[in-house]
Amino acid sequence: MNGAGSWWRSCSPVGLSSWVTSKRLVSSSFLSPTTWTASCGWWAGSQSGSTRARTAVGLLWELCVAYGGSRPVTVSGALLLTLGFILTSLSPNVPLMIIFIVAFAGFGAALVWFSCFSVMASYFKEKYQLAVGISMMATPIGLMVYGPMTQLLLDTYGWRATMLLLGGVSFHLVACALLVRRNPSSSSPDTEQYQEISVTDDEESKEEWGEGRYESITETSDDEGRANSDFHNSGVKECCQRFTAALDFAVLVNVRFLLQTAAHFTFSFSYSGYVVFMVSQGQISGLSVHQASFLPIALGIGNIIGRALPPLLQVIGVVPSMTCWAFFGSSLTGASMIANVSISPFIGQFAMTGLTGIGIGVLYQAIDVLLRFLSTDDRLVNLMGWQGVFVGVAGVLGGLTSGWIYEWTGSFSPSFYVYGGVTFLCILLFLADAVYAKRRSH
Repeated sequence: MNGAGSWWRSCSPVGLSSWVTSKRLVSSSFLSPTTWTASCGWWAGSQSGSTRARTAVGLLWELCVAYGGSRPVTVSGALLLTLGFILTSLSPNVPLMIIFIVAFAGFGAALVWFSCFSVMASYFKEKYQLAVGISMMATPIGLMVYGPMTQLLLDTYGWRATMLLLGGVSFHLVACALLVRRNPSSSSPDTEQYQEISVTDDEESKEEWGEGRYESITETSDDEGRANSDFHNSGVKECCQRFTAALDFAVLVNVRFLLQTAAHFTFSFSYSGYVVFMVSQGQISGLSVHQASFLPIALGIGNIIGRALPPLLQVIGVVPSMTCWAFFGSSLTGASMIANVSISPFIGQFAMTGLTGIGIGVLYQAIDVLLRFLSTDDRLVNLMGWQGVFVGVAGVLGGLTSGWIYEWTGSFSPSFYVYGGVTFLCILLFLADAVYAKRRSH
């Protein structure tokens, strides 16, 4: 891809989807339990549920892309997201509202989110780290803008008009979706530029990914082919074979994928609970409602810095391995989450939340790049789909854990200790991934 126009045409779908879909999670943090009202409590809960649905339906997205292609799936997701908000604004009762916002908007956001990432990976090889850093900066921007904007819309127009307006904003994703490729191209992984450790032996790579088992699903001998032609259910068998091949169960036996997914699982567990309850924790620590409302802004600023740091160093020629970035991000995130509990002044909490944002941005950047160069472009769809299932489950568990701990202790402080400790586990998992990759390379 050459030229500024190509860059922005490729990154804009991911950037806008990140900005639009970030509103569900950030609204949950702004409408904290200490400031909820009866008219908006259900709304924040359904927004958070929609965010979890975005990652948990990775396998469904994987099948949709296998049968329909990336562009139709992305356009359909944008339309579903828009339709979900519009139907929510017209719903007569709360159960229907939750169904529309979670099933329609959540599933639509998942289709857009995953598809844009897989397609962007097919555009960029040498500068993927820079591309994903630029596009994902829209998420912290949404974190800073959408919270106060949504609250202002709720206070001014009510929740029905707010949902309708958010649906109109989401409809812009349709135009961006029309720009993406129909299907990502297949190419060999290029890991050496971004990772110190790479697996270069083709035979070992095939054995690790279980390609022999994968191919055996679709290949049959001549005798078996003639025998199958005698059965009228051969079409059903072929459909089952395509279904199994699309799901690509072989990724579940790849050690590096499992280690990276486990690291993403633990981080998602911590991040999902932290971002929802950081405003509540700030108020419990003594901040006013006005002061606590600035914490998401601090997190967003830090996230932008964290996302920009690895690409900027790459531009000037400093290229640490992504494993080193993962170590740095995990350490900074875990330490700042724990330290934030013992700080009461507003300036201290604002600064510590900013450091947490930097760690989160760096860690997310490392996770994205490591997964991108784990296999070929066409198989990235399968990797993201399976990982999305586990990450979605982790997000749900992270939010529930905070609620349970708060019920038992009356404070969110123990939750932040748990989140910090769990984040430190990512270091061990990334270390195991690096050691395993080094041994495979030899």
